[in-house]
Amino acid sequence: MVPWMERVEELTDGQVTFDTFTGGELVEVPDEAEALHSGTVDVALVLPIYEPDQYPMAEVTMLPLTHSDTIIASNAWRKLMESDEELIDGQSYREMQFDDFQVFPVSTTQEYSISTTGHEFNSVNDIEGTSLRTPSRIHETYSDKTGINSVTIPAVEMYDALSRGAFEGSFYSIADWTGYGFQDLFTYTVTGVNFGHFNAFIGMTDATWDEMPENVQEAMAQAHDEIFTPGAEEWLERAEEAIAYNEDEGGSFVDFNELDPEVQEHFIQGIEDTWYEYIDLLEANGLPGNELAIMWRDILIEEGGEVPEAIMELE
Repeated sequence: MVPWMERVEELTDGQVTFDTFTGGELVEVPDEAEALHSGTVDVALVLPIYEPDQYPMAEVTMLPLTHSDTIIASNAWRKLMESDEELIDGQSYREMQFDDFQVFPVSTTQEYSISTTGHEFNSVNDIEGTSLRTPSRIHETYSDKTGINSVTIPAVEMYDALSRGAFEGSFYSIADWTGYGFQDLFTYTVTGVNFGHFNAFIGMTDATWDEMPENVQEAMAQAHDEIFTPGAEEWLERAEEAIAYNEDEGGSFVDFNELDPEVQEHFIQGIEDTWYEYIDLLEANGLPGNELAIMWRDILIEEGGEVPEAIMELE
């Protein structure tokens, strides 16, 4: 957000300035969208995954994959948001979910991994019954499908709970570790398989956007274009630093393909079942679950991502 705001101020020669509020100072997570509508704020970083009841189709980027990275997922998220392809009744994805906002999709997080304080996955029995913190409804579904015990706890409380041995680990983005000190706590991480990407967008209401002079609109769009890819690259750099530090402290990173074949199969089956469950969940609420899953899959593949063969066969 900061590079975007600074660039907008530069491009408008100070015509636009920002008064910033962070960390829930003015609006608590996940109330950003409501605050935009009420006029409490003019622009916000909106986190729709935290409001699955209001934005159930936003969770699509959290679906697990067999391969992706921040660049792949960020480009796919932007394509999804900017696509004019019809999902249902002449409406695109953005129109169905965020039609009342002017949106600037920002880079997704790095892919989520499974990390533990030492618990290893050498057999299927090591997976079933393991307690992991789940950051989204999608991860809760995946945990249910694979026999993992789902723990719901705010990220800021995780360090103390993990230190006490309250649970074994978490689905989490390695690039985010340093914000919470997890680089000093996790000692075992499975890489090479992807447990989704958290998305967000810079948003304002259409009414606020329409009040902006044309040169300001152009400046905001230009600033977004300029910060989008560097924002994604920042996650990669942070992850590399966290991995190097963690390895120096004795942490291990195990590639998915090095796991026991039965463990791999168990994880992959969980990925497939989670996609099916998400599709059914949307369809049960009158939403185009199958169409959205196919659209997201195809965009990801175009960008270099990979999904299990069963998901490739969706039609």
